Amino acid sequence: MPIPQQLQPKCFQIEAPPQFAATVKGAVTSLFRTVDFTSGPVLAVAVKDTEAGIEATVRLERHQPWHHFDGEITSPCYDQKDRENRIKERIRLGVKTVLCKAYGIPFSPWGILVGVRPAKLVHRLIDRGFSREKITAILTDVYAVSQSRQELLLDVVDKQRRFFLPDVNNPVSVYVGIPFCPTRCGYCSFAAYPLETHSHLVRGFIKALHHEIEAVGELLRKHRIKVQTVYLGGGTPTTITGTDLSTLLELLNKHFQADQCEEYTVEAGRPETLTRETLAILKTHGVQRISINPQTMRDRTLQLIGRGHTADQIREAFARAAEYQFRHINADLIMGLPGEDEADFAYSLEEIIKLNPDHITVHSLALKRASSFRQNLERLELEQKRGEAMARYAQERLGKTGMQPYYLYRQRYIFGDLENTGYAKPGAESIYNVQMMEERQTIVGLGGGAITKLVSPDLSVARHANPKCPATYGQQISAIIAAKKYQIERHLSV
Repeated sequence: MPIPQQLQPKCFQIEAPPQFAATVKGAVTSLFRTVDFTSGPVLAVAVKDTEAGIEATVRLERHQPWHHFDGEITSPCYDQKDRENRIKERIRLGVKTVLCKAYGIPFSPWGILVGVRPAKLVHRLIDRGFSREKITAILTDVYAVSQSRQELLLDVVDKQRRFFLPDVNNPVSVYVGIPFCPTRCGYCSFAAYPLETHSHLVRGFIKALHHEIEAVGELLRKHRIKVQTVYLGGGTPTTITGTDLSTLLELLNKHFQADQCEEYTVEAGRPETLTRETLAILKTHGVQRISINPQTMRDRTLQLIGRGHTADQIREAFARAAEYQFRHINADLIMGLPGEDEADFAYSLEEIIKLNPDHITVHSLALKRASSFRQNLERLELEQKRGEAMARYAQERLGKTGMQPYYLYRQRYIFGDLENTGYAKPGAESIYNVQMMEERQTIVGLGGGAITKLVSPDLSVARHANPKCPATYGQQISAIIAAKKYQIERHLSV
């Protein structure tokens, strides 16, 4: 199989105004994994900013140039910052248009939107009073987003607005990262250390986590900060079992009133960890939502990606969980797993629907530096048409079950250049998922690899990450707690 153009090393020489050189290079590297800017054909960018509008031209040697005049930016609804951003947006569109045509690369259904959170753009425009018609025009003309992705995006945004609160700092949400898994999946790049090789670190990690929970809980009570949601992720939090799990949940209830929050979630992603004892502990301590994440229902794929369980174990986990009547159960599936086609994905989706979760998250395979599959990219068929067909099938099929999309996010090197989308029945939407993704609420991160997001009233975000390595986390916990308390205190005092 020939290696796709995006995966082949490319060389370009950039000719552009110095202030836009980074924008040009960023647009190029969004298309190709490896780029050298010291040789190769000249990619020239010219921009004129006049009272009448913005004129931009992009030329690549031996290829047809791209030219665009933007007079719409002169509208009084825009300020100087908007104008500066629009110049960069026009450059990105021109560069991607020229290079996609030159190298036969399918244009992304998301146009020039390469960020993780495309819905944030639409929310900001709504906040400024832009009409739906105006927003649609901007998504089409400025960002070149396809009609199907516009419809998905606007549908999601409409559902999210009701979750936004007047005060971004009270209440907050709390995320607890448990960086251990039974095995490490081949596509994974999260903080996830397999127990087979790292079980000796669990005890020290749990002890350190207890200290962080107690210290941050005391700080939030001091400032009379309420907690809206508590979310345990990872990793696989249900690798913590028995007394250790009970004690952890008791601490979360004591310091954050997790069992009285609007939403209390535990990712129980690996079905082999969901014993009746663990399910009983979760239920006893007030957990409302759990995730059982098959990723696929094909046994051959589960073995290939290193999941360490079978499809029948997934079915058994759902049956056991049903006995404990959790308020909501989520299931994750991944489009584009190696060796799978549209029929495989459709089979997995149908099998999951039979298990009756009220929330399904459909992921597109994303290959990051830390995933082992990224070493074998040439063996994967990252076909845009195939991905779009799978995504369209998922949306239509889940819609028939009453599930609608309500949050989404994107990643680099993602299958079909698509997105990850959360679908839920009415009332089963995850508050934490919306707040975490749209960054309209401060989220305090505790544990391994957890990221604290301190949101200001102007919606700017300051991020602070805990160490991913559980050993480092345990060794540095005193310094981590001191720094976090200082950061939160400073943020709340502004």
